Amino acid sequence: MTDWIKKNPMAISLAVASLALLFVNLAVAGCQVSDLVKVEVPDGVKTAVGVDGVVTLTDVPDVWDDWKDFVEKNTKRFESETERSYEILGFINGATQMALSAAGTAAPAFPGGAILLSLLSGAAGLYMKKPGTDRAIAKEKEASYNAGLEKAKSLAASVNEAVEVEA
Repeated sequence: MTDWIKKNPMAISLAVASLALLFVNLAVAGCQVSDLVKVEVPDGVKTAVGVDGVVTLTDVPDVWDDWKDFVEKNTKRFESETERSYEILGFINGATQMALSAAGTAAPAFPGGAILLSLLSGAAGLYMKKPGTDRAIAKEKEASYNAGLEKAKSLAASVNEAVEVEA
């Protein structure tokens, strides 16, 4: 046997390499390689599902299921709250229309009732949103944002100049 080993060193090297490869494969198969792969989860998702730290590929199915549950639950809650708010708005609009129609028919029976009804209607109109208000507010927000951006750029430039002067 020792003569065969001396005559075939390549066969022995191949056998040792095969055994080493077998042991490495067994070691890798024994551990979860997916624990080594990290997944970048957005901070908003981490906060919503209550995950802290690093998320690995092994954790992804649980985090994904928690995220889907969070989204579905909050979507249903938001939908029901929106429907409820529209029902309340419909009730308020209906009650207001009934009150105005009742006041409109009863107003001439009182002295000065028509004038009082007109004044009340005008006062209610002051609290209503005028056409173009949303557009004007959006323009103001955009102008404010642009002004803030310009101010930030000028501050950054002055800081850079100060750093260059000191250096």
